[in-house]
Amino acid sequence: MALTGLIPSFRLSLLSAVFAASAFALPAAAQTAAAPAPAAAPAAAPADPTETHSVHDDWTVRCKGKDEKRGCEAVQTLQTPDLAHILAHVAVRAEKSGPVRLIVLTPPGVWLPSNVVLKVGGVADVVLTFKRCGQHCVASTELTQDQLTALKASSGKGEIVFEDGSRRPVILPLSFKGLGAAMQASLKG
Repeated sequence: MALTGLIPSFRLSLLSAVFAASAFALPAAAQTAAAPAPAAAPAAAPADPTETHSVHDDWTVRCKGKDEKRGCEAVQTLQTPDLAHILAHVAVRAEKSGPVRLIVLTPPGVWLPSNVVLKVGGVADVVLTFKRCGQHCVASTELTQDQLTALKASSGKGEIVFEDGSRRPVILPLSFKGLGAAMQASLKG
């Protein structure tokens, strides 16, 4: 008998063995499945919350910490129309005795030399410099008093502009509706 005549029967035997092994293994695996874990007890609410949120039209004020270590910022998240993807986060962080910073978090893969530009009618373009990249790229700048006053007075639309890694412009709409009230609330903490 030729060796080539044995190959089809060997394949058939191997195939039968695989099916037989899986036929016995699946019921055994189902019998040894782990029992469902008991439901965890709900966490007790903290007596004194250290994180608060408030909404001011299109801006949210987030505050964290207690007393003199409490920090607040006005934040707007820019998302796709279907809300499936976050495109950028924009924050205005005002410290009670310090500068006011504008911070933008973009996705990674941006063209870093182009920086980020905030455009709004009646205000000179505000350029934010990229500082670092990780899960997000962080660009920021310290706002002058004139820029701050103009941004607080704005209630219309603006744009955040940067370039992707292929040097194509990315233009994201930004609303200033509620920014003035959100900044006042963030200063109060």
